[in-house]
Amino acid sequence: IDSGGDKDTGRKIQKILESQGWTLGCILNTHANADHNGGNNLLQARLGVSAYAPGIDAAITTYPILEPSFLYGGYPCKELRNKFLLAQPSDCRTLTAETLPEGLKMLPLPGHFFDMCGFQTEDGVWFLADCLFGANILEKYHVNFIYDVAGYLQTLDLLGTLEGSLFIPAHAEPAEDIRPLAELNRAK
Repeated sequence: IDSGGDKDTGRKIQKILESQGWTLGCILNTHANADHNGGNNLLQARLGVSAYAPGIDAAITTYPILEPSFLYGGYPCKELRNKFLLAQPSDCRTLTAETLPEGLKMLPLPGHFFDMCGFQTEDGVWFLADCLFGANILEKYHVNFIYDVAGYLQTLDLLGTLEGSLFIPAHAEPAEDIRPLAELNRAK
């Protein structure tokens, strides 16, 4: 789930897979921000795996110039064409119920980016992408990027209803109870 920010992260993922004797079946991108799909290109080149992302995020992952172009409102200036906003292109397909690996459930998490989603494993672990940020990030930046404020507030409401054993936001520590972090994000 997500391949990290760049080829270096992709290499680290590959080393972990090899050290554990694991085979990567596919890459599931929660959304099309470069810090979530930047390792796709390397992993696909080395391991020949498919990548999937929800809705329009699949197109942005395939054509990553769309991310900084969207943020800038046109062809992005040089300062926005960096590894933090512009991943290497990867062949990304649209994630559907039919392409979702067995044992995983997908949950739409609107607000932060176009069609962002999270995933739940069979043992009740939720991967929540960027729908929440840790207190340290909120304190430093005060506000995160929100594409759809109404959708974001709905997602924060939804988080309070989820049942699970562990919640893993992309930019915060894992938690057994995600509600306090959701309320902190809502307050900011």
